[in-house]
Amino acid sequence: MRELQKRYQRGRIPFTACQADPRFSYCLYVPKSHLDQMQSEAPLLVVVHGSGRTAEGFRDAFIEFAETHGCVVLAPLFPRGAVRDDDPDGYKLQSPFGYRYDRVLLSIIEEVAAEYLTARDFYLYGFSGGAQFAHRFAYLHPRRLKGLSIHAPGQICLPEQYLDVPDLEVLKDVRVQMVVGCEDTNRLPFHAWENSGDSRKTLLRRLHKAWKQLGISVELAEVPGAEHDGFALIPVGHEFFAKLLEQDNLVGR
Repeated sequence: MRELQKRYQRGRIPFTACQADPRFSYCLYVPKSHLDQMQSEAPLLVVVHGSGRTAEGFRDAFIEFAETHGCVVLAPLFPRGAVRDDDPDGYKLQSPFGYRYDRVLLSIIEEVAAEYLTARDFYLYGFSGGAQFAHRFAYLHPRRLKGLSIHAPGQICLPEQYLDVPDLEVLKDVRVQMVVGCEDTNRLPFHAWENSGDSRKTLLRRLHKAWKQLGISVELAEVPGAEHDGFALIPVGHEFFAKLLEQDNLVGR
């Protein structure tokens, strides 16, 4: 019966509770070709929402990409108030002493890999608050990442804040893209624990410079005419991930 049900689990998969912690959930897009074959693991692309929690919208923005490249798209949802009512930004991994949202994502990936035969090492995309999560996740778990696209974070952590992380050197092996709109120039509130107070454009340039100096393979794209609009930036992310998937497929042949 379970195998019969799985035949219909393709396309847009609705929000599903995380078995390890049902306070969190995720939605998926499974390309139509994948479950017809189920002979090899599908590549996995994780897309992390911003503060607006529009996880489903970001998932949908990668549907055509998923069908073209045979890639499963996973969009986790980190709801406001799931852990603490007064901490709507906790999922951005701002504090190393906070709740380990990074481990929630890893639990979700294990569940998805077992259910849908996806790879456990994955490509990671994040916009705004999701970009904060994504680049901090990269400091903590670089070995799990096949590629990383960071779009317009409102706060950043520079490498010197993670010098005691054992795997920091491994980050040099991760292929990275940073993207921001040319018009994303509004100054952000200053926070003493973060190097903020500048625009997202300025912050991302600073992060790009720091990662380049660390020896990370990172490219910076500034999109003409775009402000702080994740969907205006996504096509640049599509191009980056398409290139990585093509390279990885060539290596695997």
